[in-house]
Amino acid sequence: MIKKVFTTLAAAAIAVAAQAQLAAGEKSLGPKIGYVSHNSSCVAGLVFQYNLSSRVRLAPELSCVFRNKSQDALLIDLNVHMPFGVGSDRAWLYPLAGLAFNSWSTHGVVTADDDDVTTHVNRFGLNAGAGFELRCSETLKINIEAKYTLVKSYSAAYVTAGISYVF
Repeated sequence: MIKKVFTTLAAAAIAVAAQAQLAAGEKSLGPKIGYVSHNSSCVAGLVFQYNLSSRVRLAPELSCVFRNKSQDALLIDLNVHMPFGVGSDRAWLYPLAGLAFNSWSTHGVVTADDDDVTTHVNRFGLNAGAGFELRCSETLKINIEAKYTLVKSYSAAYVTAGISYVF
């Protein structure tokens, strides 16, 4: 009897582990919003995710940092996520690493002409961080993410929350 119970529990554990994998080829798209530490401002963007396999996901992002302290930015990231299930097939943790392109603009007003003078600085850098995602349904997921972007003179921490449509 104990052997049957143990075998049944082992089979159930294997079935749960098999369900807790991402499907290769699955895609998602959605908005995100959050906070950026460089200029203490809001960041908003769009994220696309593509599962290369059950353990590796590509996540290109396009974001805009809103103007504060006379600075704003356009951010383009290409991150790789390595998700793993946490307790169920609905919750996932993922470390992330990737490449960043930041285009920061600094705005200043010249008092003699009252002209808005803008200086642009374009830099490449690296991303590192982690995230948590929760699958609400077959076609909807929400996530929170924290990452640090290492860019010369413009390094910053980002904390964002997002919602995505899964297809």
